[in-house]
This record gives sequence, structure tokens and C-alpha cells, in this order.
Amino acid sequence: MRNYEIVFLVHPDQADQTSSIISKLDKIVKDSGGNVHRSENIGNRKLAYPIQDQFKASYGLLNVECNQSAIDEIKSSFRFNDSIIRNLVLSVKKVHKDTSALLTQTKEENEKDSYQEAREAANKEVEQEAQDAAKTSSKDVSTDTSEEKVVDDVKESPSEEIN
Repeated sequence: MRNYEIVFLVHPDQADQTSSIISKLDKIVKDSGGNVHRSENIGNRKLAYPIQDQFKASYGLLNVECNQSAIDEIKSSFRFNDSIIRNLVLSVKKVHKDTSALLTQTKEENEKDSYQEAREAANKEVEQEAQDAAKTSSKDVSTDTSEEKVVDDVKESPSEEIN
């Protein structure tokens, strides 16, 4: 048996099928007497260039040890599955069991994006509070000036009556 690395891209509208495709391929390999060393649902990533007018796709990755008949069956399942827009099956010399660099990079980008989103949300809250405070203080100033006018009017009124 040989070691293979299988990568496939799923159409973004059908990205929820990525896990089911991985489990189906896992079953094909195990039924043929092979082993699955690594199975990753990497998730949605931006493509380097558009494929079928799509700019993102859901990535799946498998590292398996199996025979040629299982690989042929996997390739035919890729051919007849409309949700898979690209696939690549490579023969590799050694078994890869650790997490892939692509998955690690995707996780880091997601953490970075979530941090930036949280930071932007916090900044928006601070700006909103500042705007609310500015509105409140401007209302207080306008209220204060109107009270001063009333006080001035009261002071002028008695003096006019005395004369």
C-alpha cells in the first residue's frame, strides 16, 4: 500500500457537505483495508484565482494509506460529484499525521479576524458612548443657557415695575 495526500475544494454554496465528503472518503479507504492518517476539514478560504466564478471554497484534506483501487474509486467519486470544484491526489513518500500548515494558517487568520472584529466593535462602542455624551452635554448647555435667560428676564422685570 502507498501513502497518498488528497486535497479537494468544495463549492462555497455547498460547504456544509465537506464533512460528509470527508467521511465518505474515509469509509472508502477503510473498506479497502487502508488507513486514514490525517483528516481535516480546513473550512472556507479565499482562492488564488476564481474557479467557476467563485472566489472562496471549502477545503478538505486527507492523508491515507491505501491501494490503487481505493484511489480509483475516490477519483471517480470526485468526477461525479458536482459540489467538488477541484481535487488533487498526490503520492507521498511518508505518512503525515500532524496538523497541516494550511489548517494552522486558517486558524490563525480566524483568530486574527475575530480579534480585529472584537477590537472594531469595542471602538464603535467607545465612539457611540462619546457621541451620546456629547449629545447629553450639548443638551445640558442649551438647558443652562435657557435657564440663564429666564433668570435675566426675572431680574429685568422687577426693575421695570419699580420705575
